[in-house]
Amino acid sequence: MDMSREQREQAAEETSPLRDRFLAAGMQVLARDGYGGFKQAAVCAETGLTTGAFYHSFRNWKAFETALIAHWRSEATDRLVAWLDVQPSPHERVEALIAVALGLPHRSEAALRVWAASDDDVRAALLAVDEKRRQAVARYTCELGVPAEHAERLAATSMLLLIGHEGAGTDLADLEWSMRHLLMTDPYVQEALAASMAAAAQTSE
Repeated sequence: MDMSREQREQAAEETSPLRDRFLAAGMQVLARDGYGGFKQAAVCAETGLTTGAFYHSFRNWKAFETALIAHWRSEATDRLVAWLDVQPSPHERVEALIAVALGLPHRSEAALRVWAASDDDVRAALLAVDEKRRQAVARYTCELGVPAEHAERLAATSMLLLIGHEGAGTDLADLEWSMRHLLMTDPYVQEALAASMAAAAQTSE
């Protein structure tokens, strides 16, 4: 079915480089200034572009907010989970999962969590992202060979570490230490990791 002119224009807007610049700038402003400093003037200043360019890309500020949340969900969760899904082995996926967690836009997400307290749409998006991440961690842990109930508990604990880090603004090194300590001191995980690596070694022989 052919798209209407309006649909074609909307699709073009959603993939324009100009639009992407504003979305990236929005994430930068959230990270630097927090939700309290998340204003149109700050976003435009971050891009070096005018308000005219902003309204060429977004109908209004609310449309920009909606697009920004969708952009964050896609880049910081959906694409990353899809990438983790194609990692070659369960034990390699565990290491990749740690790298992904450390690479998240933590300061921007801290501001998003503040924003969510006063915006139902943002709160719903945040809850959906946290749940998708939790489910992914539980699934990967199960695929490693950890019992399902224990994998669920590990996933919940991992999310507590992540959300706590973002809320407290602790050093990234502290988050990495906590995550690795959680895995290194868990007998189910260590047993499953050893089995997965042994199986991979036999396959490569």
